[in-house]
Amino acid sequence: MTMKTKHGVKINGIKPEMVMGLLIAEGYFNSMGISEMVVTSAVDGKHGIGSLHYVGYAADVRTWAIQNEALVDFTTGLSEELGKEFDVVLEKDHIHIEFQPKV
Repeated sequence: MTMKTKHGVKINGIKPEMVMGLLIAEGYFNSMGISEMVVTSAVDGKHGIGSLHYVGYAADVRTWAIQNEALVDFTTGLSEELGKEFDVVLEKDHIHIEFQPKV
């Protein structure tokens, strides 16, 4: 299994909790037979006001290697693998992962 970043992705400032989350996600991709997980955004890019990307608590991963009909189940499984401290959202062209512990 390989975790890569898309050219230009900035990881300076990513928080340790997100590093751990991405490592867990990489393991999940591998367990589902996907040999490469590509991070398409971390602390870079354009996101909504107040986005956790800007403070190092969010990242986006590419979905190209996942068949369209399996995306919802894959995202649900990833969410279960990461646990309750992470939010996992299937977006139009990527999966958004953020560390956001519940009180």
